[in-house]
Amino acid sequence: MTVTASNAYGSSVPSLASASLTPTAASVLPGAPTSPKLRTAATAATVGWTPPTATGDAKVVGYRVTVSDGRDPIDVTGRDVLVTQPSAKGMFRVIGGLKPGRSYTVTISAVTAAGTGPAATVTATTGA
Repeated sequence: MTVTASNAYGSSVPSLASASLTPTAASVLPGAPTSPKLRTAATAATVGWTPPTATGDAKVVGYRVTVSDGRDPIDVTGRDVLVTQPSAKGMFRVIGGLKPGRSYTVTISAVTAAGTGPAATVTATTGA
């Protein structure tokens, strides 16, 4: 394949030919994040984790974080929905809007081009 550029002054000389490429779709899901930890206060919590050791056949582009207390759904929206900037170091996210004295379960899943992998789960109770 070759490429040329065109504008009001005409077309460029064709580029050198490139080798043929056949794109392949990512199909292997990443593993679950490891070492989940949940530190709580009365109305907020900080969840921390380490990226999965196996990322499948695509790089991790973010993490899906969900929160549940088994009674009232916690709407995780905006920046909380997909935590970006994955790295080999520990990741964390602060979750607000929690109620005092309730047990919360937080799940964290790695997201790649192949999809969302299995979740790591951690549970803790907020302070009174």
